[in-house]
Amino acid sequence: MVLSMPTSLFPLVNAERFGGNPRTLGLFLTAIAVGGVAASVFSGVFTRLPRPGLVMLVGSAAWGLALTLFGLTTDPLLGLGFLALAGAADTVSVVSRSTVVQLHTPDELLGRVAAAEQIVGQAGPDLGNLRAGLVAAPTSALASLVSGGLLCVAAVAAVAVTTPSLRRFAVRG
Repeated sequence: MVLSMPTSLFPLVNAERFGGNPRTLGLFLTAIAVGGVAASVFSGVFTRLPRPGLVMLVGSAAWGLALTLFGLTTDPLLGLGFLALAGAADTVSVVSRSTVVQLHTPDELLGRVAAAEQIVGQAGPDLGNLRAGLVAAPTSALASLVSGGLLCVAAVAAVAVTTPSLRRFAVRG
């Protein structure tokens, strides 16, 4: 989220690429949530997978990739699809991260780790919107969207490479 949250850029993207139509902006502002709700409805599909760490990494990378593709598209319907996909990927990642935290954190640290996870969930998107605006100001919305998405994918790859225990973490059932 800190590297790739795009919401602050939606008015600029809408104005530059899609004629500034308020309906399009409204759809952009809700598309991520629609994807998240859809993923929640079908959460049984991914919550039953035995490797929540890997699921979290894939969801996080899919978030970054979907936002990169949103940054590159000039078709509003395709853009909405990428944003909905990003929202679904975010839900997959968040739910899987919660599973890893709950199952892998020692009981005596669970409250502190859950609190840190909560802070990340609340502050991350706002900091990401700040990053997006700061990058877009001297460059463009396109540069900010694409760089944010690619930085997210690179960060996920770095975490995946440096924490093999996260990739391999399995729920025994």
